[in-house]
Amino acid sequence: MVERRSAPRVSVSWPVRVAGISGRGQGSAINVSLSGVLFTTDADLEEKDLVILRIGLDAGTTVECVAQIVRRDNQDGSKLYGAAFRYLSAADRQKLNFALLLLREPSLGSRLYSRA
Repeated sequence: MVERRSAPRVSVSWPVRVAGISGRGQGSAINVSLSGVLFTTDADLEEKDLVILRIGLDAGTTVECVAQIVRRDNQDGSKLYGAAFRYLSAADRQKLNFALLLLREPSLGSRLYSRA
């Protein structure tokens, strides 16, 4: 199978808030990369919708972006959406990149925070 994603995904369990023309709601991110996110939500969204996503990375840290719904599915009774980031500020991209790095390399976080 050929990988079509432009960036590797990392499994997460982060809170998500979504607002778009078709609806708004909250849910949870399942996996995230620097190019997009797979999430569940109670909102009813349509493919190709542009939405504003607020993703909670950890206590008090969030990123906000404009994303486009590229996939829609149901899984175990939950609405599942794949979204490609269309606008993510440089500061939010840096926060997301750091959070993903810490998830991929947990020992890095312990080394960084033990020096503080």
